[in-house]
Amino acid sequence: MIKKHFIFLLLALLLLNQIHVNATHEYAPRNIDIGRSSRNILVGSYVGGRSHLKPILDVAAILVERGHNVTLLTSGNYTPSLEYPTIKQITLGPMLNYKEILGTDFHKEFHFEKMVYFAEKSIKDYSQTYEKYKNVAIDYNIDLFICDSHINDACLDIANTLKKPVVTMGAFFPFTARGLHKSDPMFRCNISLENESFLERFKCIIIFPLKLAYMMSPLLTQLNNVREQANVKPIALGNTPKISLHLIDTFFGFELPQSLPPNVQEIGPVLSEEYPSLTPELSNFMNTHDRVLYVAFGTRFHGNTENNDKLLQSFVEAINKKMIDGVIWALAVTPEDSYSSTITLTDGSHIQTSPILNNKHPNIHFAKFAPQFAILNHTNTKLFFTHGGAGSSHESLYTGTPMLVLPFGVDQMGNADKLKSAGVALVLNKFTLDINDIINKTEFLLKDKNIKRNSKRLEVLAKINSKRKYRAADSIEYILHSSSLNEGVDEKFLNEWIPAEFRMGFIKGNNYDLYGTLLGIVLGLISGILWVTFKSINFILKRIIPSFIQKLKKE
Repeated sequence: MIKKHFIFLLLALLLLNQIHVNATHEYAPRNIDIGRSSRNILVGSYVGGRSHLKPILDVAAILVERGHNVTLLTSGNYTPSLEYPTIKQITLGPMLNYKEILGTDFHKEFHFEKMVYFAEKSIKDYSQTYEKYKNVAIDYNIDLFICDSHINDACLDIANTLKKPVVTMGAFFPFTARGLHKSDPMFRCNISLENESFLERFKCIIIFPLKLAYMMSPLLTQLNNVREQANVKPIALGNTPKISLHLIDTFFGFELPQSLPPNVQEIGPVLSEEYPSLTPELSNFMNTHDRVLYVAFGTRFHGNTENNDKLLQSFVEAINKKMIDGVIWALAVTPEDSYSSTITLTDGSHIQTSPILNNKHPNIHFAKFAPQFAILNHTNTKLFFTHGGAGSSHESLYTGTPMLVLPFGVDQMGNADKLKSAGVALVLNKFTLDINDIINKTEFLLKDKNIKRNSKRLEVLAKINSKRKYRAADSIEYILHSSSLNEGVDEKFLNEWIPAEFRMGFIKGNNYDLYGTLLGIVLGLISGILWVTFKSINFILKRIIPSFIQKLKKE
C-alpha cells in the first residue's frame, strides 16, 4: 500500500512540474506566411501539345490555388475546361503537325539535325509569335513568364525585352547545363560517357559541340535578322537569353546524376493529383484479364505498316504462348490505315487483321482514347510497351510497371537508354524489329526478379519526388517576390542562385588562370633545375675533367 501511495505521489509531482514548465514557458507558432499578393503569370509554348504543357500546367494550377492569375498562350486548343478550369488559354494558331514538318523523314533515323526543321518553322513564325506574346503580356499586365524550354525564342525574348523574370520548364536539361560526362543518342553518342574510350569522349565533348555550333550558326543569323525587325536585341552564338530559373521535369534515378547550379532544379516527376478513370468497357477488359500488356506511342509518333504488323503478330503469339492474356493498344490513328489485311504467324497460319482491329478478338482491345495512368495503375497491367516519352516514362515508373521501349525520335532514344540503365526496361530498334526478339524480351521483363526489384525501387523514388512540384511553385513565388523587392530584373537579380563562375568568365570561373600559373611555376622550376643540371654537367666536362686529366699527365 505504501509503495502505491509513493508512486501516486511521484506521478503527481511530475504532473505539477510539467504544468509549471508550461506555465512559465510560452511558445509561439512558426509563421510561414510570405505575404503573397496576386500576380499575373503567362505560360507560353510554341510547340504545344500535352507532353510539353501538362507538367507546366500542373505547377501553374498550384500557383492559381495560391491566388495568382495564369494565362496560357500556345498553339492549338489544348486546355480542356474540366482539367484546368482556372487557366485561360489564348491560341497562337494551329497545332504544329510533326508529320507534315518532318515529311518523309518521319520514320527515318532521327538525329539532332532533324530538329532544324522545327527551328526553321519557329523562325518563320517568329514575328507573328513575338507580336502575340507582346500583346498578351501588355493586355494582361504579366509579371512573370513560364516558357516551355523547347524552341520558344519569342517567349524568352519578350520576357527579357520587358525586363520580366522568366522561368523555363522542360523534360531534359538544357545543353548548357548538361553534365560533363553525359550526352544523348540524338547526338550519335551514348547517354553516359563514363566508360567510353578517349576517342568517343573526344567526339561527343569536343567535335559534336563544334559541329552543332557550325550547324546552328546560319539559323541564329536568320533568327537575329527577324529579331532586329521586331526591335529585339540580337544574341551572339554561344550566349542565351537571360533565364531566372530552369525547372527540369525529371529526377535522379531516372536521369543520370550530375551536379547542378542553384538556378537549375530537377522537380519531377510532375504528375497530376487526379487522372481520368477507366471507362466501363476498359474496366471490364482489365478485370477479366490477369496479365495485360498496355501499348501506347503517344499522339505524335506511330509505327509504319511493316512494324505495326510485326507488333500485332508478336502480341498474338505472346497470347498464344500464355505469356500475357490481354492487350490494350491505344491508337491515335485509324487502325485500318496502318496494318496489312493479313498477317502470318510463325507456325504458318494466317489471321485476318480486320476483326482484331474492330475489337472482335477476345483478348486484344484497341482504343482511340485510353486513360493511361488508370491502366498502368491497375494491378493486372504487367508490362508497358511505350515509345519512351517523358510523361509516359514517369507514369510507368510511378506505378512500378516495367517497360519495353520502342523509341521513334527526339528525347525518346535518350529516355530509353536511361530506363535500360535503371534496370526497368529493355529497348527495341524501329529499323530492326524482330518478332522473336519482341517475344523474348517480353518474357524476360515479365519474369526477371531484378526487373521487378528495380521497378519497385524506382516506384518509391518517383512517388517521393512527385511532391516537388510544390517546391517548383515555391521557387516561382520567390522569384515574383524578389522581382518586386528588386524593382524589376537587373544585373544583381537572383545573384543568390547564380554561381560565381558564371560571372567570373570561363577562365577565372574554372580557375584555369590559377592552374596555368601553377603549371608555369612547376615548368619554371623544372626548367631551372634542368638548366642548373646542364650547366653543372657542362662545367664538369669542360673544366674539372680536363683539369683532372692534365694533373694525371703531369704525375
